[in-house]
Amino acid sequence: MNQRKKSWYFTYGLIAILIVIVFVVSFRRPPDYVVKDEISLGTHVRVVVSSKYSGKILDSIFREFRRIDSKFNPYNPNSKIYRINHSNGNWVEVDDEILFILKKSLYYADLTGGAFDFTLGRLIKLWGFDSENSEKRIPSSDEINETLKHIGYDKVEIDGNKVRLHDGVWLDFGAIVKGYAIDRAVQIAKKIDPKATGFVDAGGDIGIIGPKFGGADWIVGIRNPRGESQQDTIGVIYLKEGAVATSGDYERFFISNGKRYYHIFNPKTGYPAKGVISATVVANSCLDADALATAIFNLGIEYSLTYIPRYGGQAFIVDENQKIHKTKGFLYFEQVH
Repeated sequence: MNQRKKSWYFTYGLIAILIVIVFVVSFRRPPDYVVKDEISLGTHVRVVVSSKYSGKILDSIFREFRRIDSKFNPYNPNSKIYRINHSNGNWVEVDDEILFILKKSLYYADLTGGAFDFTLGRLIKLWGFDSENSEKRIPSSDEINETLKHIGYDKVEIDGNKVRLHDGVWLDFGAIVKGYAIDRAVQIAKKIDPKATGFVDAGGDIGIIGPKFGGADWIVGIRNPRGESQQDTIGVIYLKEGAVATSGDYERFFISNGKRYYHIFNPKTGYPAKGVISATVVANSCLDADALATAIFNLGIEYSLTYIPRYGGQAFIVDENQKIHKTKGFLYFEQVH
């Protein structure tokens, strides 16, 4: 009888220990969020991550941002894109990554009928938006008309892994490569630690690594394009996954005679686009959201409200009168799920 009691005591004790272990494991506090900031791709980049490999993830992500920045800066003589732009119409062999960005850019240029155009390098430089240190100015109409002769995605030719530019076209992937870098950062984080959570924020374009502790949404503010600071918002969205990108006339601009001139151009006129001052797009990838947000400035509001969802995004648009327009599906992201 005593032996049987001892056996039961042992069994109950073992069960109690197992319950405690399960409780501790289930409610063990996950690693704290670690934050790191850096300047890359001409903007402020912030990575927020929680993982037992946070240090490795942060180092890897920022190393990738620096690599992409160096490779795709069209105005840096050491970059591969600069060499393509100055190849004098000759065939240039490119690697798989550049080919991927080229084909994605051509896809969105064709999809939007040229509203998204990645061949505006000469025009961007003409206005002084190629660098923070360049003089910003309003070019003469003759200068703009001459530069327009060297613009057009139909002047880009691809044959296998080779590319050739016609009529002196200059590539500038600024409207898509930041989104690509964010997508790569998220991929890197998940490859190092599939359980990692957090987000990557590059100048307000955000890719989600994973939901907040417990599967909660990340709360993302939509910047007021006429607010006094970056913290002034006109909307909020909730994301557990995916990405969001915003293009605005407040990012890079100058004022002349009381008029704002900014870096998003109409490839048909050579002047900054009109009608929209901010466009936010939610999509599965930040590359897609980035390209579509830029295209909206030239697509127009009514067209965008109809077709952006068909292109894989949901949009929040602010027109030049500061009136807000949303695609029907955008409401989903304005609610907690």
